[in-house]
Amino acid sequence: MTKSVALMASMAALGNVLAFISMYVGRFHPQVALDFSHLATAIVAVYLGPTLGMFTGALVGLAPYYYFGVLGWLGPFLGFVGFFIGKALSGLFFGLLGKSFRPLVAVVLGYIPECLWTYVVLRLLTRLMLPTQIAAGFTDAVVMMILLKAWFEIVIIGVIVDLVKRRRIVDAILEPTTAR
Repeated sequence: MTKSVALMASMAALGNVLAFISMYVGRFHPQVALDFSHLATAIVAVYLGPTLGMFTGALVGLAPYYYFGVLGWLGPFLGFVGFFIGKALSGLFFGLLGKSFRPLVAVVLGYIPECLWTYVVLRLLTRLMLPTQIAAGFTDAVVMMILLKAWFEIVIIGVIVDLVKRRRIVDAILEPTTAR
């Protein structure tokens, strides 16, 4: 259990670092930027299951929450609702599907609930909870750009996690150590 928690914590930290780096390198619009934080979520979910995947997903939501929520248009509340819940959903479903499918398939299918949640947050909740002038910024084009970019990232993440699993890269970390 200690190795599992250590892997989860280190992956959550790595996920936030990946998020900050990719968000600053790959900005397309003030509210659209690359975010490869789910690489950490997917690795934990595939290797350690849905519960730790869900917690890791929520934790890797810290960087995007800060960038797009606190500093961005969504504000703290919708940023929290959008990122922490959305990313936790992905971690949960990556882990559930990872038990039955190869990592690439599990990650791609596991992203569907977060995609739907993101659409609800950006198209419906923004109109209900944000001032009109801010909510108007989440046009159909911006929402579609966010979702298309996310699917592009998810396919890449799925391929990487599939390679990691096939090459047994994380297995060595999780194997029990022998006492000397």
